[in-house]
Amino acid sequence: MKLTLIRHAESIYNEKRLLQGQVDCELSKKGLKDTEEKSKNFPADFDISFCSPLKRTKQTAEILVPYLNVIYDERLKERGLGDWENTPNTDEKQFLMHNKTVPPNGETFEEFDGRILSFLEMIKSNYSDEKILVVTHGGVIYAIYRILGLKVRSIANLEMVTIEY
Repeated sequence: MKLTLIRHAESIYNEKRLLQGQVDCELSKKGLKDTEEKSKNFPADFDISFCSPLKRTKQTAEILVPYLNVIYDERLKERGLGDWENTPNTDEKQFLMHNKTVPPNGETFEEFDGRILSFLEMIKSNYSDEKILVVTHGGVIYAIYRILGLKVRSIANLEMVTIEY
């Protein structure tokens, strides 16, 4: 199965350097412009697309693959960051999150990875012969890397990676 992952475009929270988690914010003007530009040369050979139901990913998917009936899946939401959502994105918080610290009232890595694994198992069982696009969040992509035993690396807004799964 060919699984293509793309992180949403820049959101208003990315622009303001605020932690989003599951905050339902929209794309920034730059994010909308960048997505429109990317759509001009975006592959049109996907069989199916799954997407987080949060606005920033929905907007990205609607621009990139208007020809597909996108399936919105709650399991593709970003990791819940609890009390850290809607606060400045500091180097200290980034360090703590990558060392498996759970933000107060936030989602643990076990909870987060569990829902992502559930999604991966579902698509493998039901769509193994399909060319799949997943429009989601950086944290979800990092979780997929962890679950599949791949080296986790930073991923930029609108960056696309393809995994043979």
